[in-house]
Amino acid sequence: MSLALVSEVWKLLKPSLEAGTVAEEAADTLVNYLIDEDYSPNEIKQAFRGDGFIKDALEFFLETPDEGFKLDEESEDPYEDDYSFDDEDDDWN
Repeated sequence: MSLALVSEVWKLLKPSLEAGTVAEEAADTLVNYLIDEDYSPNEIKQAFRGDGFIKDALEFFLETPDEGFKLDEESEDPYEDDYSFDDEDDDWN
């Protein structure tokens, strides 16, 4: 499905949504779905330019990597080296 089509459907449905929380939640759900479908935040921003609800929903994904979410990167566990799974001690018995 193309983002242009999704954008057109959003434009048609948006007026029927209540102002405020329902529209915000719908935009958040749509953005999360599109991200899950492998669209980049910048592609979504371009397709829905000018839409405040979508822009607000995209804020989390558009943060700089130093400040927030890093797309397609696994977060590192700072305590990873503290765990040892090779211990043969069976203290549970």
